[in-house]
Amino acid sequence: MEHLPLPHNSPFTPIRVPYIASPQFDTEAWQDFPQRHGWQVIPLQGDTLFLLHGERRPIEEIAGLLQSWLFFGLLQATLGDLYDANDFVCEREKGLKFLSTEMLESRLHQWTIRKPLEPSLTDLKQQLDRNYKLMVAHRTISVRMHLCGLDLGDSSIMLSIALLGERLQAALIDIYSHCKLETPVNQVWRLLGADHPDIGKPLLDLMQVRGWCLYDLNRLKTQVGLVSILYYYSNVPSPRSVRDHSSCTGERCLAMTTVPATYKLSHSKEGCHCPLLFADEKEVIRTLLEGSIPLVKMACDTQSKIPQISIQSFVPAEPFIAISHVWAEGAGNIQANALHSCLLHEISSLVHKLPGQAPQEATAFWIDTICVPVRPPDIQTLALNKMREPYERASSVLVLDSHLRSLTSKNLSPTELLAQVACSSWMRRLWTLQEGRLAKKVWFQFADIAVNVKEVFDNVDHTRVPTRVDFWLQTEIYVQLWMQIWWHSNVIRNTSRVAGMIASTRLALSSRSVSVPTDEVLCLFCLMDMDMTKITSVSPADRMQVFWRQFENVPIGFLFSRAPNKIAERGLHWAPNSFLGPQSEKEWLGPQYLSSPGPDDPHGIVTESGLSCALPGLKLHPDLIERMHEFQFTWRFDLIIQDEEDRWLAVRIESTWGQIPIDCARYRQLAIILAHSVPEEGTSIRLIGSSSGKFSAGSTSVGVIVSIVRSEGEVLFVKAHNHVVVEHLSAGLQRYFSSAKACAKEADTPYVTLVNESHEMLKKRFQKSAEELMKNEEHRNLLAEKARHFGTDDTYEMLLDDLLDAAVVNARFGDFCRVQHVATSQQWCVD
Repeated sequence: MEHLPLPHNSPFTPIRVPYIASPQFDTEAWQDFPQRHGWQVIPLQGDTLFLLHGERRPIEEIAGLLQSWLFFGLLQATLGDLYDANDFVCEREKGLKFLSTEMLESRLHQWTIRKPLEPSLTDLKQQLDRNYKLMVAHRTISVRMHLCGLDLGDSSIMLSIALLGERLQAALIDIYSHCKLETPVNQVWRLLGADHPDIGKPLLDLMQVRGWCLYDLNRLKTQVGLVSILYYYSNVPSPRSVRDHSSCTGERCLAMTTVPATYKLSHSKEGCHCPLLFADEKEVIRTLLEGSIPLVKMACDTQSKIPQISIQSFVPAEPFIAISHVWAEGAGNIQANALHSCLLHEISSLVHKLPGQAPQEATAFWIDTICVPVRPPDIQTLALNKMREPYERASSVLVLDSHLRSLTSKNLSPTELLAQVACSSWMRRLWTLQEGRLAKKVWFQFADIAVNVKEVFDNVDHTRVPTRVDFWLQTEIYVQLWMQIWWHSNVIRNTSRVAGMIASTRLALSSRSVSVPTDEVLCLFCLMDMDMTKITSVSPADRMQVFWRQFENVPIGFLFSRAPNKIAERGLHWAPNSFLGPQSEKEWLGPQYLSSPGPDDPHGIVTESGLSCALPGLKLHPDLIERMHEFQFTWRFDLIIQDEEDRWLAVRIESTWGQIPIDCARYRQLAIILAHSVPEEGTSIRLIGSSSGKFSAGSTSVGVIVSIVRSEGEVLFVKAHNHVVVEHLSAGLQRYFSSAKACAKEADTPYVTLVNESHEMLKKRFQKSAEELMKNEEHRNLLAEKARHFGTDDTYEMLLDDLLDAAVVNARFGDFCRVQHVATSQQWCVD
């Protein structure tokens, strides 16, 4: 993928993609290419069937077809007469041919300068829209095949298709923007979430082989949206490679975890044995008690050449620098307000070299190791309560990160410089987040100079169309940094901003870690400008509960949160116990349209009894639990239900909502709270050229299955048990289950028989009715089509057996699987 830039002196060989395209792409319509060459592409449930003239073919032939169609075909359909297949193929060692995108940027530039020459803006928009629809269809088909687990034997084939799709889409959107046309939605290639295979996984696996820490990879997996950015990172040597990451996990980097018993204070250079310099603790305490900020100033005794440390109070007219560092790298001290003299002298020197500092004397600076007393506890608490002030009042914040300080900035392109900052230890730690967010200006110290990443980005030339590929990647990486550090930096605590404040804070914290877990809440209070005195006087174990009680309203999406740990306290079972962790926003905060409501949209109300909200739902039959128990039906299976209008729905029972199991004896009335009503029309992906959508997946809504404990007026108080997905079944499955119900009804089996006889015995009872239905050609064809769609045998015996299985389940549950829709305005209080 030669169109993508590589880091300076990357030691790795770029990925080579073999040229296997067959048959060659022609110049006719892109979407009909497989059919023109005798191929059928048939979507199945969780799979895709490829047939050539009605026969299955080896995976090598399928891979060749897809490269022709989805790589070369997209190029031809986009570039038109500028396309020449030979531009994108090269011959390397031993006569082997590989894909080459070396000419892509020049062809894209030629293509884009033509577009604004269309006769009118209307004609231009129509042409752009046609290109966009093509790219949407291309991405949909490609991702659909990846989601089906299609294994082409070489992961680089699908990877190259995704990288090409991302680049062409970015160039197209540049033209929309340049011509001041409404920009369409970016199509995302990486579908992040536990239930989606990641198209970028081969790159993450490669990075693991190349020595990256598992925690870093988990962080990149959820933070990086573009496959192209992952490709760039895969060619960056592992940061912090000098540390031992062999014991690290996806949830925790043990190599960068502070352990008090083994913590070592660092020197500015190897082999130094200089003494510790201790701050005047009395002066630090006095300054804090006066309500000021204690600052450090370094001076040097000219006779002994020993640095001297003094403490002075903050004076508004005299600017100072706040130091932000990673404690795990040795610039902290849990025993005393002291650091090695060489390190303090070096910090003072780096501060003095920052732009805008007075040349005549040393610049004062603030560093927590010196300026937050380790004792007594009440004074330390006082300093913690004022932790925002130094970073807000400082003229700049200087970031000291050992990885960045090992790199010379002048040797790095802007893209690599931004990428190295994004991969730094500083970006992974919890406390450093607020230190960057609160700052007026942030400088990152490299081996040669300190760099301001905002200035680096502002100096990038964005006027060229399409944006040069390196500028495009710089923009994407910078946006990632901006989202994680500066988004919502000036948070206003009011109802209209709560949703955005929580969402942006979660986004920033999801990629960070902390050595002392209870410090998380301290950082949250500080970030959100809450009253720190409410938390510093509380037992560490109770801090998160106190945090959530500060809010009157929160996003309703929390009802559908799949956070792995929630608070085990009455009224707060809905609340995540931590903002940290690699889960996607959708998993942690629920559906996007519920996790980021606007000021006038409904919110969840935090009450002593639970999260109160208005949402649609379904009430299940009050005796369903007992019926399930009688027939030993467990929550591992999907539940097929029917509403008042005889529409069939499937309820897939998924992970537990909290820590409360289903209590059949105590809670009999079940309901399902839905994120939204389930419409009849499906939203499934359909492959171009496929002939049948009769059994394609229907529309779905996430939900939570609950037990109704009591009602007070219009409010239902409920206990939540499991996450569910409710699907409105496709037209084909609607008819299938109706047929099964008719078969069961025809048999008219007594309840005693249903209880006492086995599943197989009941199938024999229903066989006559089922065979009568099978005589109907329409019913038989329906069952055969269902079998083919789901990849099962379509022999008469198998179709009959399938119908009998469904009939037995229907007979046993019957009207007990009837549900009643609950209005959107229904008030729930969930715990």
